[in-house]
Amino acid sequence: MVTRQHPRGTRLLVVLLVSISLAVITLDYREGVSGPLAGLGRTALAAMAPLQSATSAVIRPIENFFVGIVHLPSLAGDNQRLQREVRDLRIQIQDQTYVQSQLDHLQQLLGLQQSLSPPSVAALVIGSDVSNFQWTITINKGSDDGLAADMPVVAGSPDAPALVGKIVRVSPNASQVQLIIDDQAAVAGRLSTSGETGLVQGQGDGPLKMTLVTPGTQVQGDETVVTQGYAVNGQSGLFPPGIVIGRVSRVVPGASELQEFVTVEPAVDFSALDFVLVLQTSRSRG
Repeated sequence: MVTRQHPRGTRLLVVLLVSISLAVITLDYREGVSGPLAGLGRTALAAMAPLQSATSAVIRPIENFFVGIVHLPSLAGDNQRLQREVRDLRIQIQDQTYVQSQLDHLQQLLGLQQSLSPPSVAALVIGSDVSNFQWTITINKGSDDGLAADMPVVAGSPDAPALVGKIVRVSPNASQVQLIIDDQAAVAGRLSTSGETGLVQGQGDGPLKMTLVTPGTQVQGDETVVTQGYAVNGQSGLFPPGIVIGRVSRVVPGASELQEFVTVEPAVDFSALDFVLVLQTSRSRG
């Protein structure tokens, strides 16, 4: 026969145990570190410390992970803001570098303008037309500024004025300039070391070609080629003497001495040409 425990007896047992626990806790609290349970508490603390450390080591990364997830949208926003600031700073540096470069070019152009004897007009390159048929640029000055066809166009510095080409077409507020690399361009040139002369012709996107050089001439590597001044029936040539055309890159032998020619690298970087000077020489077609 199964005997059931009376519910009232169970409740009394629970009340008794709780009362004893409260009494022990109160006694230990009043006695402090010298209480009867202080030693047991210290022993329990020492025993639990390694377990708490291990638990903390496991729980803390998980806690940090969830904290990171909570702050992830904010971190993404900060990252985007920093990327925008870096991009803006790079643009500012590029702009400052470009402005400084343009200022340097203008200062060189001003010095060149002051060093040349013919009066000249500074102009901005506003367009280029490079094709298989012509190599030209367009500048923002024209007949209203005193420009005319056949006027030479130069760039560079006072120490080394470099030949760009000549004006071939003029409007009131713009002009078209034929570059010396154009297939139809030709200019009388002179080797600076030997003094030998020849005809420098454009080859499009290839190097310039200097022909009619006296056979057997000792051409120095990297020798400078400049414009050769001349006069026909008292009329001066298109280009003033001494303007740099380029430098010798190599001598090409031919089947005969008369076919030998010199290749010349232009002194002007036409792909980075922003400002030029137009020399207002007396010879022009108007």
